[in-house]
This record gives sequence, C-alpha cells and structure tokens, in this order.
Amino acid sequence: MAHPWSQLTQRLSRWIDPQSLQTRLTAGVVLASLVGIGTMAAWMGWRTRQILLERHRHDAQIIADRFMEDVRSYTATMPADDALQKVIDHRTTGDLALWVTTSDGELLAQSETLNMGSWQTSGVADQLLQQEMPPGLMFKTVQGWQFVLCTEDLDLPGLPVGTLTIANDITADYQGLLRLLRMLLLTSLGMVTVLAVAFALYIRRTLSPIRQLNQLASQVTAETLGDHQLCLQAAPTEVQELARTYNLMLSRLSRAWRQQKRFVNDISHELRTPLSLVQGYLEGTLRRGDNLTPPQRQGLEIAAVETHRTVHLLTELLELARLDNGQMPLTLEPTDLQVVLKDAIAVVEGGYATGGNTADGLVPDPMMPVSMEANRIVLATESPPPVARVDRHKLRTVLVELLDNALRYSDSKYPVQVKLFSHTGQATIQVRDQGQGIDAPDQGDIFDPFYRVDDDRSRSTGGTGLGLTLVRSLIEAMEGQVSVCSQPGQGSVFTITLPM
Repeated sequence: MAHPWSQLTQRLSRWIDPQSLQTRLTAGVVLASLVGIGTMAAWMGWRTRQILLERHRHDAQIIADRFMEDVRSYTATMPADDALQKVIDHRTTGDLALWVTTSDGELLAQSETLNMGSWQTSGVADQLLQQEMPPGLMFKTVQGWQFVLCTEDLDLPGLPVGTLTIANDITADYQGLLRLLRMLLLTSLGMVTVLAVAFALYIRRTLSPIRQLNQLASQVTAETLGDHQLCLQAAPTEVQELARTYNLMLSRLSRAWRQQKRFVNDISHELRTPLSLVQGYLEGTLRRGDNLTPPQRQGLEIAAVETHRTVHLLTELLELARLDNGQMPLTLEPTDLQVVLKDAIAVVEGGYATGGNTADGLVPDPMMPVSMEANRIVLATESPPPVARVDRHKLRTVLVELLDNALRYSDSKYPVQVKLFSHTGQATIQVRDQGQGIDAPDQGDIFDPFYRVDDDRSRSTGGTGLGLTLVRSLIEAMEGQVSVCSQPGQGSVFTITLPM
C-alpha cells in the first residue's frame, strides 16, 4: 500500500510541473511579491518601532529638562530635600519611576512605584537601582520588561551633586508593537498567498491558448493537416501571431502532402502501363525465343524479373496512394473469417504472391519463384469461427502477404501456424513463423514504407518494402489493428485484431 505522503506527492506532481512556464511565472510572481511585501512590512515594522522609542525618549527628555526647574521652584517655599521628593512624587506614574543618587551611590529620593506593586515583586526595581547607568538615553530590557532610561547629572543648591534617573516602562506599548508586527506579517503572508493564487489562475488562463495549441498539434496527422485551424480571438497578441503562423504552417504542409500523394498516384499510374507492356513483350519473347543463345535468354529473364518487380512495386504504391486519398472504397460486410483464411492459404500454397490489379488484388506471379512448399501452413480455429465486418478481398490480400512473408523468411523444415479466435469482442488472427525473428528496435518500423530489416535478404526474395505498409493501411481502413511480437532466433508472431 502506497504511503499517503507519496500519494500526495504524485498528485502534486501531476498538477505542478517545475519545468512548466506556468509554474515558473507563478514562482517568479510569488518571489517578487514576497520580496516587495516583505521589504515593505519590514520597513514599516522598523519605522513604527523607531517612532515608538523616539516618542518615549522625547517624553523622558522633557521630564529630565524640567526636573531641575521644578525643584528650584519648590525650594523657595520648602527645604531642598522635601522639594526634591515632591517633584519626584508629582512626576511619578504607574509606568514612570524616578530616583536620585549621590556620586557615592547613596539614594537621596525615589518614586513610591519602586517600593510597591509589580516593580518590587518582580525584582525589577532592585535591579534598576543597582545598575550603573551612563548619562544619556537608552533602551534596556530588565527581567523581560522594556524600559526607556534617561540619566542626567543633578546639581542643585542645598543638595549634594547627584544623578537623576528616569525609567519609563514601555512594556505594554512594546508588546502592542510586537502584536502589530505579527499581524502585519500574517497580513503580508495572506496577501502573498492571495496574489499567488490570483496570478496562478490568471497565468493559467493566459497560457490556455498555448495548451490548446499543443493539444491540437498532438491531434494532427498527415491525413488531417487541412482540417485543423486554430482560432484564438481573445488570446494575447503574441499567441495570436503564433496561432497564425501555426495555421500557415499547417496549410503549407497540407498542400505539400496533397501534392506528394498526387505525385505518387500519378507516377505510379503512368509508369505501370508502359512497364506492363515491356513485361509482356519480354515474356512473349522468352516463350517464342527458341533461337536465343543462353546469354540472351539469361539477360531477358533478368530483365523480365526486374520489370515484374518494378510493376509490383508501382502497384503497391498506387494502392497505398488510393487508400490515402480515399479512392479505394472498402465493402465491409459480415464475413466468416475461417473461409477467408482458407482462401488465402490456398492462394499462397498454390504459388501466388500479393499485388496485381484485379478485383481481389491478386494475380498469378509466374516470374517470381515459389518459395513455399504445400501443406506447411497449419490452421487452428475455434468453433464456431468468428464473424467480423471486413472487406473479404482486401483481408485476403493482407493474409496472403503475411503468410507469404512467413514462408519466405522461415526455415522450410518448420510449419507456419495460423490461429483464429475471438477475445473481448474482437476477432484475432495470429500468423506465427519459426524464422530468424526481428530485433526489438526494428519492430516499430517494419510497417513503414520501404523499411527493410535486412536489405540484402529482402532483395533476394523479391521484397519491395511496401507489403507490410499496405497490410497496416488495409487493416486500419477496416477499423482493425496489426502488431508484431518477435525475438531474434525464435520467430515472429503477427497479430490482426478486427471488431466483431
């Protein structure tokens, strides 16, 4: 059982592709947002802290500046010690404490705040009184409390030279600042998240024409080049230009493909007729050439064989062109596949080869050597035999080609096994030989035009390189499929599946 984390990773990998343009643009926008909003939030937090500290420092400085004036004012009506304590009591608040010490460290006067409440119980008061404070303003943390401390020298008539210390507790304001900074941080993260989702959706929508273009490109085949045109009215200008270029490319490819097919069709048709006449003349000369010398007869026989091979090649090219152009209509009707198989076996064992221009696509081939012995093909069918909608004559052409190849390229000591059965609503025909087999890299290409696994062997047996291409085209025209499974030294199995 897969781990939940691995399942989550697989799902995310399907939705998030690190190499995709959408992911890269979204990551760039998120990174820019993080840098921009993070920088702004950091600056705002730093500036707010500076304003808070500056305000408290200013207040402490004002108190320190007015302290001596207030003491001098009260000294006119009361002793200096009482005036000092009175001013301290007047300036003292719950968050503000003052005390005066002599140069010897003796405490002259202090706020009552230092002797009561949380200042005393937490030990903050004692620690403040024991610390030596340098003159000036500072920000200091004591026992987790945040203070703005202001220290000034004090020289008043009737009092020893001393030092005035003002301690302003800003813990509440500082904690409020921290809450504000946390709220600012959460707000920034929320804004980045919202922006990331919004930009991801916007980028996905903006890139949808490119995905549509990709999907359309994956559906284009050689036969449907002229049927696919991309229209993107609401897309960005660059994507519209790409779509126009893409449509122009398809139009050019479609025109070139039509010209190529028409050229193959025309040249196959035009060359086959004169070559057929040459072939007939050569065969007639050989039949009546009793006075030919052995070298003359050998030369004419070679010319006749090569002419027949060329006519056969042109015939297959013409049939492929007609299939591609839709000029070879198929007559699909329910057909007993066992009957078609027996007909094909009879044709092959009778020494016929594929090709020709008759109704069923088969003609006697006296110029090509018969490369098979009778009764080498073993047929096994299920009962009752499957029935499929096929073109009887074209299917026989396909079977003759496969059987002929199996007999040509396998040892005559071994039989060719043919099986006919049905499976999951499909009729299946398998042709198995005991030949040399086909290497795995070649198995995906043997149905391509003019592809030969072994050029020398194919030429020696009269192969044109188009037989299997014609097989695939005819089977696909009948809504079926053909495949091969082979291992070197163990033979090959060609499988045809047809809808029942």
